[in-house]
Amino acid sequence: MKKWILHILLLFFSISGFAQYSVKGGNGTPLLAEENTSGRTQVYLFNGLSGAEISFTSSDPGVHQWYKYNTRASDAIAIPSQQSGNTSTITDISDGFGYFVLSANNIVASYIWIIDYSKYQAEFFSLLIDEDESDRCEYLKLLADVEAEPMEYILSSGVPITLQRTYHLLYSNLEWRESDLMFVPVEIDLPLRGVLSEIVIDAPLKDTQFTLISDDFSQHFGLEKQMTTPVYSAIALDVHSTAISSKANALNELTSPDSELGGSAPIEISFTAYANEPVAAMYIWEIKKLASDYEGETTIVRYTDRSLIFNFEESGTFLVQLEVIDSKTLCVDTSESYTIFIGESDLRLPNAFSPGSSPGSNDEYRVAYKSLVKFKASIYNRWGNLLFQWNDPAQGWDGRVAGRLVPTGVYYIIVEAKGADGKTYKKSRDINVLRSKNN
Repeated sequence: MKKWILHILLLFFSISGFAQYSVKGGNGTPLLAEENTSGRTQVYLFNGLSGAEISFTSSDPGVHQWYKYNTRASDAIAIPSQQSGNTSTITDISDGFGYFVLSANNIVASYIWIIDYSKYQAEFFSLLIDEDESDRCEYLKLLADVEAEPMEYILSSGVPITLQRTYHLLYSNLEWRESDLMFVPVEIDLPLRGVLSEIVIDAPLKDTQFTLISDDFSQHFGLEKQMTTPVYSAIALDVHSTAISSKANALNELTSPDSELGGSAPIEISFTAYANEPVAAMYIWEIKKLASDYEGETTIVRYTDRSLIFNFEESGTFLVQLEVIDSKTLCVDTSESYTIFIGESDLRLPNAFSPGSSPGSNDEYRVAYKSLVKFKASIYNRWGNLLFQWNDPAQGWDGRVAGRLVPTGVYYIIVEAKGADGKTYKKSRDINVLRSKNN
């Protein structure tokens, strides 16, 4: 009957907040290792139980009755305590037991579980790099020989829970900083929870050593252990690249929206590779022209350097690929590539313009064009006299000869050009020079 009454009280009164427990003793300051809110249990670690004690302070002056359990709270047994005012204390503390108080108004606020950590310290034997792994270009496996007896606590309901340890793996690495287009050194502190045996991480980008540090509990009590591997020679690659076109389309150039980097030829594009050197040792840029049906390709450039500047003067679709190889020729990265579309050529000749009439609006004669790699335009008057020539399709004629505007009337243009697609042009037509009545 007594057990049933206690069980009902535990269930009924466990809705209140965590009790005002305080702990001390052992070697160093006891550590609150976990607060299980659903089970209303605080787990404390001691480094030895010499001089260990737990105190409870309540808001009422009544007598406190202490209990301890190691299966479930309803099977708890009463234990003696010393009480002064609203605070009571117990000193006969045991590892692997839970404790709680029934105050004068029969309220159980929460539970406290005690673990003597000095009995559960992890033993470190070895930390090795698994050199036989075939995927070390992507991942690295470390083999840790660590023995640690599980630390367990039991909720008042009788449910056992394993207290997880957190170890730390320390090593150096590189991190890509996109904003600066560079790799920066970083120190990694990788938390590892639970049982250790195989540790799989992303393969480091630089030579480094790995140090395994014992769990956070050992660090709290000044009992830290560690073990370190020999220097690991990195082979993994992390590759990035940029492709920058310096071309600015002219106002009279017919642009092509089919490719961010492509458009109207000629287009000069600068390609630059960035990788984690000195692990990255060889850079190979390859430019291929794809067949119109995308079923074949022709290599037109193969260049071994970090940077490549190429002038695209042919129409078509081009695939630019970067290959990076590490210094031991074990890892290859081909993740960076660009598809560039260069449009077919076009040439159109306007039939009129109005120089000197409306500045900024049709006051210069310019052809409309796309992907022209050769160009020559000549202007003649009605008597066949050459008045003006230019060789850049982005430029034009302002309607002047020797600095003076030509009279209104009909003039003649002849244009010879060659397109990036190999097409040749020889076009001619009349040009009407117009001018408003006020000019």
